[in-house]
Amino acid sequence: MSDQAADGSGTQRTAFVFCGGAGLGALQVGQLRALAERGIRPDVVTGTSSGALNALVYAADPSMDTVERLERLWLSVRRSDLFGIRPWTIGRGLFGSLPYLATNARLRRLLTSSLPITSLEDTKIPIAIVLADTRTRRPVVVRQGPAIDVLLASSAVPGLYPAVALDGHEYVDGGLVADPPVGPAVEAGATHAYVFPVGWPLADPHAGNALMRAADAVDWLCWRIAEFELERWSAHCRISLLPTPSTRNISPFDLRAARRLIDDAYALTVEWLDSSDAAAPTMPRHDERGLPVIGGLGRTGRRLITRVWRS
Repeated sequence: MSDQAADGSGTQRTAFVFCGGAGLGALQVGQLRALAERGIRPDVVTGTSSGALNALVYAADPSMDTVERLERLWLSVRRSDLFGIRPWTIGRGLFGSLPYLATNARLRRLLTSSLPITSLEDTKIPIAIVLADTRTRRPVVVRQGPAIDVLLASSAVPGLYPAVALDGHEYVDGGLVADPPVGPAVEAGATHAYVFPVGWPLADPHAGNALMRAADAVDWLCWRIAEFELERWSAHCRISLLPTPSTRNISPFDLRAARRLIDDAYALTVEWLDSSDAAAPTMPRHDERGLPVIGGLGRTGRRLITRVWRS
């Protein structure tokens, strides 16, 4: 069953839109489980960065078995499975000519053992994955091709991982140019997009030292880009922004919080689906300080977020 909104022509198509978030992408499994339990199924799936992994695995077989498979994957993966970092690589990256700090060899091995398909064309639901072209610095939407190489390209954070060559062009993390990737969903005919965010700001700005403030500035910039994308496409598609637990004080590359993030995201999404907010578009709102707020949290949401803040 699809939960869809009709456009003026009567055509109805639902999209699941997976945002990037590195290791924090684990929480999307909780959001996905809540929707799948309600029988909400997409007609098209899009993803970028780490969200592209969740998007592709689910699109290959949109079932509860796949949700459980994704959960096992996120709970079993370790930082060492993702980053091939050696002292000489760091040295050459920081002080030499090497443009990255870690190879993608370990991530490639993880994808090789985890992906259920080898090509994007093999998914049961049409998928679109966004990459960033290093030459034009513009988004490129990929709907076919080798699954592993496309995922490596969409997750290639500049400076951390090497760019990935496809068809004579080099590509990096698609989250730099289109996050959330609502545009490709609209281009595929979606009239209702469920957007799977990752820890979009529910907390006060960071205080602390220069490094923490610099990280907060990056988050701030990413949110503004995301907000622009949502507002840009809201005229063409009903957008439901799923609730997300706070990821404050959790490193994007620290996978130890995966269990908690999955459970908290599931609880928030279930409550959101039971609330009146789920019946209407949930575009970003702002509080009196201008900070973005996601609605539909309720008592459970406030309790979960308070627990994260205090941890």
